[in-house]
Amino acid sequence: MFLKLIQESSQNEIVWMCGYMSGFLFCKKNTIKKKKDKITLVYGTETGNAKNLAFNVHKKAKKEGLEIKLVNLDRYSLIDLEKEDYFFVIMSTYGKGEPPTSAKSFFDFIHQNKNLFLKNMKYSVLALGDKSYTYFCKAGEDVDKRLYDIGAQRIIPLYKCDVDYENQAYQWLNKILNFFKKKNEINTKNINQKICGKILNNIILNKKGSEKEIHHIEISLQKKVKYSPGDSIGIFPENSLEEVNNIIGYIKKNRRKEFEKYEYEEKKKIFFLFKKELNIISLSENFLKKYSSLSENINIVLNHNYKWKLIDLLKKYPMKNKYPLKDLMKIMEPIKPRLYSISSSPTTHNNVIHITVSRHRFQLNGVSVYGHCSNFLSELKIGDELSFFIYKNYRFKLPNSNKNIILIGPGTGIAPFRSFLYEREIKKATGKNWLFFGDQHFDTDFLYQTEILNWKKKGILHYVSFSFSRDQEKKIYVQNKIWENRVEFFHWIKNGAYIYICGNKIPMSIDVEKMICLVIEKVGKCNSELFLKKMKKEGRYLTDVY
Repeated sequence: MFLKLIQESSQNEIVWMCGYMSGFLFCKKNTIKKKKDKITLVYGTETGNAKNLAFNVHKKAKKEGLEIKLVNLDRYSLIDLEKEDYFFVIMSTYGKGEPPTSAKSFFDFIHQNKNLFLKNMKYSVLALGDKSYTYFCKAGEDVDKRLYDIGAQRIIPLYKCDVDYENQAYQWLNKILNFFKKKNEINTKNINQKICGKILNNIILNKKGSEKEIHHIEISLQKKVKYSPGDSIGIFPENSLEEVNNIIGYIKKNRRKEFEKYEYEEKKKIFFLFKKELNIISLSENFLKKYSSLSENINIVLNHNYKWKLIDLLKKYPMKNKYPLKDLMKIMEPIKPRLYSISSSPTTHNNVIHITVSRHRFQLNGVSVYGHCSNFLSELKIGDELSFFIYKNYRFKLPNSNKNIILIGPGTGIAPFRSFLYEREIKKATGKNWLFFGDQHFDTDFLYQTEILNWKKKGILHYVSFSFSRDQEKKIYVQNKIWENRVEFFHWIKNGAYIYICGNKIPMSIDVEKMICLVIEKVGKCNSELFLKKMKKEGRYLTDVY
């Protein structure tokens, strides 16, 4: 199953983690490319101390390489609050523990808005005050507590500063800088720690006549690898030999003199980069803009509905002869890894990792093609080697073994739940398990049918609700089964059950949430928005959608 790839991201956003390159031609290396965090520093000031400090902190942070935006709270757009990734506040106190005038709108907004829930925000507050006053740093304390109460994650404790605030303020800044330094080191380590494995099994789960092609792939490991149910593996797909040979053939023909000058090892390096490191299909707009400066035709038309392959681009808009091949290699982007949920249990499947992969087929420039990574994985044979890394999904984990769980995973969304159920079975969890699974046809698309029915027979699955949408005239989906079992469903979540949803974001996860809200309102006679908000805050409503 294909997932978005970025740690600590919103569950409503698709997050990609960018790959890395082992080297450029002639042993030159590219830098790691990744989505940048949104980091904002805001300040509320009355006498100007918080403002001056904020400007100094901002300047020092920028000097240390932190890309951070500085905003006065009287100019801050409050609708952006829920979009913040990292949010740092410098707040003075005025009067009897009140916020400064410039911060009053912000202060009132976070305290009075009952629907505000900042589940994606990581934050810290630096409070300024005067110990000679009764309400020392009260406004900063209130902001720190309120942000925490509405779901934000406090990553650095509240700092309270007296009139002589500089030393403590810079200690606070140093903790922020160290936090991001450590975070970046961890991210880089996760990507660079490639694990080697061999294909142990690769079978198609669908039966003959299905419109889908879903593969169950087993990877044997050379050494013990730590992971938890809910984690994923990141795979860097290789480019097809045909595509690479087309590019090498073009270079030999059109840049013959330059290519013949390269030594044998240099030619091998070129082939290796095109095969395993460089993105040569579906080129980005950013790359096309850079390539324009190398091309005979500077004004390459950027058609957002058209996706270029490198070989087509070279033929249509050849490079100017004055630019060597290495100039092309410098601007090329690395292959990005794709994430697939692990469908095995670390406790049950010793030293073997399973994944569930749908071979994705779609139209590209009017031609039917397969997805890059799903096609690469689908064609792997037993004994083939594969490199990957473990992606720790800290936001999609099993609760305590005595808790009830509801698993909603149509199609390949079943993958992490297969891992969950194997783990709960072997550890003899006392909590009940309820699975909602659906696909197109019972006869051809019932993924892991034998295992699921065995779990039901053994009592591992307390309830199973199936929905095969095309087996009857009116389509039936997992959300319809939720409504069909609405009384019991509400009883479970009212009494502390955890909900897990995995699969397509649109429309599945949206339709499922709408149905859950309807159940809460009609059966529970509750405000669904507040009910779900409470579940999310308690970590009992978890999604892994793409």
